[in-house]
Amino acid sequence: MFHVTETIDIAGPPDAVFAFLTDPARRPQWDHTVMSEQLLTPPPVAPGSRIRTRMSVMGREVEFEWRVTAFDAPREMAAESDSGTLPARMRFDFTATDTGCRVRSSLEAEPTGLLRFVEPIVEGTARSTLAEGLARAKRLIEEERSAGRT
Repeated sequence: MFHVTETIDIAGPPDAVFAFLTDPARRPQWDHTVMSEQLLTPPPVAPGSRIRTRMSVMGREVEFEWRVTAFDAPREMAAESDSGTLPARMRFDFTATDTGCRVRSSLEAEPTGLLRFVEPIVEGTARSTLAEGLARAKRLIEEERSAGRT
């Protein structure tokens, strides 16, 4: 099992940052591994909602179904998936700062099958993907904010 955590400060109000990062339709914009993400249950997102994510990871297309376990705008969102070869839990925490919002994102996963043998590679890929995604989200949110769209 591995656990990765990344934190980033974003110049935007917590409600706008929360809305951007927790909207399944926007995830492919900031996470380059996500090909599509869709809400499988009626909106809005809430605890118990189900989300399907199609990703391209390490050269393979994979699909996960997530169950939202916490959704408290604009403070936290958490979800878990037990499908596929990488059961995982993810969490986003949002905290207001003097300059905007601090986002702490974590992923805990337990590779199964053959993935167990390359767990350090999977962990490294997850860590860099999370860091790159949050950095891209920061740029997009701050660009939208400076253009007056949020």
